[in-house]
Amino acid sequence: MLKKYSYLFSLFLIFSLSLEAKSLLYRVSSEGGTVYILGSIHLAKAELYPLDKKIRGAYAKSDVLAVELDPSSHEAMTAIQNTVSSRGTYPAGKSLSTELSAKTYEALVSYMSKSGTPVSMVQGMRPWLVMLQLSVTEMQRLGYSPDLGIDKHFLDQAKAEMKTVVSLETAQEQMGLISKDDKAFQDKLLFYTLESMHEMEPMLDDMFRHWQRGDEEAIDKIISIPVVTDPDLKDVYDALIIKRNYKMTQKIEGFLRTNKNYFVVIGSGHVVGKEGIVSLLKEKGYRVTQE
Repeated sequence: MLKKYSYLFSLFLIFSLSLEAKSLLYRVSSEGGTVYILGSIHLAKAELYPLDKKIRGAYAKSDVLAVELDPSSHEAMTAIQNTVSSRGTYPAGKSLSTELSAKTYEALVSYMSKSGTPVSMVQGMRPWLVMLQLSVTEMQRLGYSPDLGIDKHFLDQAKAEMKTVVSLETAQEQMGLISKDDKAFQDKLLFYTLESMHEMEPMLDDMFRHWQRGDEEAIDKIISIPVVTDPDLKDVYDALIIKRNYKMTQKIEGFLRTNKNYFVVIGSGHVVGKEGIVSLLKEKGYRVTQE
């Protein structure tokens, strides 16, 4: 279960695909090298494969695979386990019933009741861990698996081929972000998760259609819905998406200054939008072409 947590830092990043789906694949060029950026799906179904030949071709032409994080590495697994152990539960005298806002706790009780699970099962967990637990369970119920995600697909292939693999973030950074000791942040994170559960399946269907067409604007609109409908979620959105976009863009700029080709797999939620990685690279003057 700990391995699965590392794929689920935000519901904003999860979508589905079909067999003939095209992708959000971009070629970024500089005088030194080329970076292919693929908007990824962190959890998927078996019918996703085989991937489009353009994706496979871009990967084959690349010297290095770059992902947000390799969750199977010893460093990542240790960081995840340590964070769950040290920050995943409340100390004696505290629980979700005492720490959550009335609105969020009522939403949790209602959701757990409908799912047939007593709230006592999660009472001692902190909100971020409950969010991940519920997300994993719901995604699996709908038939999606992190073991079939594009990130893992290319990580497995790169390791089998002895291709160099680099991470754009560390496990400590990701776990620190999602588990940060901010009561208001944690409350909003769990509340949005609970509110989104009943909309997850139709949202995935919409994302599927737009991803097939490579419709960046439509995907960005869906990803931005939480902030548009509830401005109070802006700090959560900025932390989980926007701030990370700027940091990962800097890493990709470093790749472009080398004489190697990189194949970068990043959650699609980070690729699209005015402050998405593709737009940020365009603003910096790089030649970007959607493949």
